[in-house]
Amino acid sequence: MRSWIFGLFATSFIAVAPVTALASSLQVMPVNIEVPAPGAVSTVSITNSGFESVNAQIRIFKWVQVNGQDELVPTKDVVASPPALKMQPGRKSVIRIVRLSKTPAAVEETYRLVVDEVPKPPKPGQAGVAFAVRYSIPVFFSKPGADIEVSWKVVASGGKYFLKADNTGGRRVRIAGLRVVNGAGKTFTIAEGLAGYVLGQSSKQWLIKGGAKSVIKGGTIRIVALSDNGPIEATANVAASK
Repeated sequence: MRSWIFGLFATSFIAVAPVTALASSLQVMPVNIEVPAPGAVSTVSITNSGFESVNAQIRIFKWVQVNGQDELVPTKDVVASPPALKMQPGRKSVIRIVRLSKTPAAVEETYRLVVDEVPKPPKPGQAGVAFAVRYSIPVFFSKPGADIEVSWKVVASGGKYFLKADNTGGRRVRIAGLRVVNGAGKTFTIAEGLAGYVLGQSSKQWLIKGGAKSVIKGGTIRIVALSDNGPIEATANVAASK
């Protein structure tokens, strides 16, 4: 099955390219959704805070991690209703997110709610840049009491070094402020802010920029980060180059 890879945060895309920027007015709340089992329904509010009508497309994708990277694939297990909106200025609409299975989630299920503003063509004689805004919002149907078990290692490939996190637990972990420190005390910053999620029963990896000459093969490094469960301090072995 073909998959689509999207950015994981609200992102702006330029639709046309003349002179004046025409800012988007679409706002989505909340920006993170968790539904503990046996729950199966949640809602999201979409607001048009501008002065013109806005068209929006709403879709749900299954969120998986393949070879350490995030991927979104089509799904029929969870639906968003309605799938499209035309919103007048100052109006708010509520989107329902529904997990269709009657059986409660046995493990945490991860999805992304993708809300796309459909840009309008420029008006006659109007020169400007229309921004098509995309919101990609995490949706978790979680199992209460699921654990997080993350281990770290450094793998080398093609002359580059990657930090890899393996989560054998049943719940995702959110990683921010991610850094690695080599044996000589040199710090390599992977992400100042949000580095991403490591989903349950999945792996995530990041390129250590500038690390090829400074990470010692067969040695260890120290990992420093923040998670939604508190600070992370760990060590990882450096695997041999492939």
